[in-house]
Amino acid sequence: MVIYNTTFSVPEELKNEFLDFIRDEYIPLSTQSNIMKEPRLTRIFSKDEDDDSSYALEFKADTIEALEEWNKIIGRKLYFLTMKKFRQNIQGFATLLQPIDL
Repeated sequence: MVIYNTTFSVPEELKNEFLDFIRDEYIPLSTQSNIMKEPRLTRIFSKDEDDDSSYALEFKADTIEALEEWNKIIGRKLYFLTMKKFRQNIQGFATLLQPIDL
Protein backbone atom coordinates (compact mmCIF):
# COMPACT_ATOMS: atom_id res chain seq x y z
CA MET A 1 0.00 0.00 0.00
CA VAL A 2 1.08 3.57 -0.72
CA ILE A 3 -0.28 6.91 0.44
CA TYR A 4 -0.67 9.77 -2.01
CA ASN A 5 -0.72 13.12 -0.25
CA THR A 6 -1.38 16.49 -1.90
CA THR A 7 -0.76 19.61 0.14
CA PHE A 8 -2.62 22.74 -0.93
CA SER A 9 -2.03 26.39 0.01
CA VAL A 10 -5.34 28.26 -0.15
CA PRO A 11 -5.95 32.01 0.23
CA GLU A 12 -8.34 32.71 3.09
CA GLU A 13 -10.95 34.28 0.79
CA LEU A 14 -11.14 31.03 -1.24
CA LYS A 15 -11.20 28.63 1.71
CA ASN A 16 -14.93 27.80 1.67
CA GLU A 17 -15.08 27.51 -2.12
CA PHE A 18 -11.99 25.27 -2.09
CA LEU A 19 -13.38 22.98 0.63
CA ASP A 20 -16.70 22.65 -1.23
CA PHE A 21 -14.79 21.84 -4.44
CA ILE A 22 -12.70 19.17 -2.69
CA ARG A 23 -15.77 17.53 -1.12
CA ASP A 24 -18.16 17.81 -4.08
CA GLU A 25 -15.90 17.38 -7.12
CA TYR A 26 -12.29 16.45 -6.38
CA ILE A 27 -12.79 13.49 -4.04
CA PRO A 28 -15.67 11.90 -6.00
CA LEU A 29 -13.66 12.09 -9.24
CA SER A 30 -10.56 10.78 -7.46
CA THR A 31 -12.27 7.72 -6.05
CA GLN A 32 -14.59 6.74 -8.92
CA SER A 33 -12.10 4.21 -10.33
CA ASN A 34 -11.59 2.55 -6.90
CA ILE A 35 -7.81 2.92 -7.28
CA MET A 36 -7.74 5.73 -4.73
CA LYS A 37 -9.34 4.81 -1.42
CA GLU A 38 -9.95 6.19 2.05
CA PRO A 39 -9.76 9.93 1.36
CA ARG A 40 -8.78 12.06 4.32
CA LEU A 41 -8.60 15.85 4.42
CA THR A 42 -6.73 17.64 7.20
CA ARG A 43 -5.83 21.22 7.95
CA ILE A 44 -2.15 21.95 8.46
CA PHE A 45 -1.24 24.30 11.29
CA SER A 46 1.79 26.52 10.93
CA LYS A 47 3.45 29.26 12.96
CA ASP A 48 3.98 31.26 9.78
CA GLU A 49 0.37 31.40 8.63
CA ASP A 50 -0.35 34.67 6.92
CA ASP A 51 -3.59 34.94 4.95
CA ASP A 52 -3.38 31.41 3.54
CA SER A 53 -4.54 28.09 4.95
CA SER A 54 -2.89 24.78 4.16
CA TYR A 55 -4.66 21.46 3.70
CA ALA A 56 -3.41 17.91 3.16
CA LEU A 57 -5.55 15.55 1.10
CA GLU A 58 -4.56 11.92 1.43
CA PHE A 59 -5.60 8.78 -0.43
CA LYS A 60 -4.45 5.18 -0.20
CA ALA A 61 -3.66 3.04 -3.24
CA ASP A 62 -2.71 -0.63 -3.40
CA THR A 63 0.43 -0.21 -5.56
CA ILE A 64 2.63 2.45 -7.09
CA GLU A 65 1.80 1.05 -10.52
CA ALA A 66 -1.93 1.51 -9.94
CA LEU A 67 -1.29 5.04 -8.71
CA GLU A 68 0.76 5.82 -11.84
CA GLU A 69 -2.11 4.64 -14.06
CA TRP A 70 -4.58 6.72 -12.03
CA ASN A 71 -2.32 9.76 -12.30
CA LYS A 72 -2.08 9.54 -16.11
CA ILE A 73 -5.83 9.84 -16.52
CA ILE A 74 -7.67 10.99 -13.39
CA GLY A 75 -4.82 12.94 -11.80
CA ARG A 76 -4.35 14.87 -15.02
CA LYS A 77 -8.09 15.69 -15.18
CA LEU A 78 -8.03 16.86 -11.57
CA TYR A 79 -5.08 19.12 -12.21
CA PHE A 80 -6.80 20.84 -15.14
CA LEU A 81 -10.13 21.02 -13.27
CA THR A 82 -8.42 22.68 -10.29
CA MET A 83 -6.52 25.12 -12.53
CA LYS A 84 -9.68 26.01 -14.43
CA LYS A 85 -11.58 26.73 -11.24
CA PHE A 86 -8.89 28.50 -9.20
CA ARG A 87 -6.24 29.47 -11.77
CA GLN A 88 -2.95 30.25 -10.03
CA ASN A 89 -4.63 31.11 -6.70
CA ILE A 90 -4.23 27.61 -5.27
CA GLN A 91 -0.81 26.01 -5.03
CA GLY A 92 -0.22 22.35 -4.40
CA PHE A 93 2.40 19.67 -4.35
CA ALA A 94 2.17 15.90 -4.09
CA THR A 95 4.08 13.47 -1.92
CA LEU A 96 4.15 9.70 -2.21
CA LEU A 97 4.44 7.91 1.13
CA GLN A 98 4.96 4.30 2.17
CA PRO A 99 3.65 3.20 5.59
CA ILE A 100 6.16 1.47 7.85
CA ASP A 101 5.04 -1.03 10.47
CA LEU A 102 6.04 -0.06 14.00
